[in-house]
Amino acid sequence: MTTLSVLIPVYNAAPYLAEMLDSVLQQSTPADQIVIVNDGSTDQSLELLTTYQRREERIVLIDQPNGGVSQARNRALASCEGEFVALMDSDDVCIPQRFETQLNVLRNQPADICGTWLQNFGATDRLNKYPTRDDQIKWNYFFFGRTIPNPSAMFRRTSIGDRRYIDGLAFGEDYAFFLSCLISNPEIRLTNIPKPLLRYRIHPTQATRRLKGQNISNLRAIQERLLPCAAGMSLQELLPLHFKTWKSQQALSVDELDLYLPLMAFWSHWLSQQAQAPCPAADHWLTLLRRHRAAGREALNLIYGHAQPYLPRWKIAMDQVLARFH
Repeated sequence: MTTLSVLIPVYNAAPYLAEMLDSVLQQSTPADQIVIVNDGSTDQSLELLTTYQRREERIVLIDQPNGGVSQARNRALASCEGEFVALMDSDDVCIPQRFETQLNVLRNQPADICGTWLQNFGATDRLNKYPTRDDQIKWNYFFFGRTIPNPSAMFRRTSIGDRRYIDGLAFGEDYAFFLSCLISNPEIRLTNIPKPLLRYRIHPTQATRRLKGQNISNLRAIQERLLPCAAGMSLQELLPLHFKTWKSQQALSVDELDLYLPLMAFWSHWLSQQAQAPCPAADHWLTLLRRHRAAGREALNLIYGHAQPYLPRWKIAMDQVLARFH
């Protein structure tokens, strides 16, 4: 039985492949299968991959015309036979205990998708920390916090169902994939291990740097396509307000709040009930209240009206008292 498959899309990554593959092959708990899709590389990537495949029988090498990273990941996922699937980017490096540590979490804790912290290297040297709690991660998928870092993710194959990466997305395809897993299976259990088990390479040619300008437009398109909403609500109309107050951290006008708050209330109920993640609700509503302290009593009353199911009475009373001094 194949326990762990590793999924690796490759496009013009020849300078980094040997270090990446050696880190995968030298894990303390070895993978059973390593599925690599060469996505029409025009450098020496295919030759290097072929050399590794000849001496390592666990490697399944698929060569295809360039179709983009989502198509490459989906092609690889279709060939993964493991009960668990680890994601890996072609320019990163695994810490030797990465697979062992993540498999231990997925087998022994209530978790279906498990990421890790990242240690940047190359152009920058920084530790990237990510939340560990399931409920906080789920709220962050809606409200622009840190979620599951795709290059470090490992998941239980059965937990994702028939979810696949959205073809044609040049940026944010990883966010879309995990968000779609959450929306289709709200009770899915998410976590990040608070250790840097992946070294994340920073260099000028990586997609996250080249395509950074597409971030906002792609995020909005993804949320419009995937996020739930009540009948009669228009995400096309309401998402600009969501981005304004949560991404840009700006206050909304009274008229804008009147439009937006039913959507936030709907998401709060969905996350609290469907996704079984009620705890972060109070913090999010309090953040919205504090962001609008200078907006006037009418705006605050609108927010209080929607926030009350999620705030303890003492928090509402204290916030109302504090608001009098602003």
